[in-house]
Amino acid sequence: MVGIPYYVVNSEQWAGLKAPEVKLLVDVRLQYNGSNNGNLSACHTLMKKRGWAKSSLYRSFTKLVYSGFLVVTRQGMKVRGMPTLVAITWCGIDEPKKCQYDFGINSHPVPLKHWQKPISKWKHQPNRKEIK
Repeated sequence: MVGIPYYVVNSEQWAGLKAPEVKLLVDVRLQYNGSNNGNLSACHTLMKKRGWAKSSLYRSFTKLVYSGFLVVTRQGMKVRGMPTLVAITWCGIDEPKKCQYDFGINSHPVPLKHWQKPISKWKHQPNRKEIK
């Protein structure tokens, strides 16, 4: 079971997502095991197995960050084994496993729910350029 709550799927914000963005959310959610939110990754190495091309993956990922469905917990580097890590914002952020989150990102059981708030009210602002 992928486990996306009804109140998320039935929201205006979800309805505003394009099909590739919904697919990416589902693909990222498939990694969730109940205790690793914040340690999820949408890196191309993982996602190409799910049919993703780099350009559409980057576009969809950036849109999900700016729409508030994903929050970056650790900005990756172009070093193998250092992917960007994310958390799904309708779930609480779990303790990091074998890594540290970026400064200001802490584990907490209360969901951020960025997707329900205007971007100006978010505790963690995106650091990527928005794709329109």
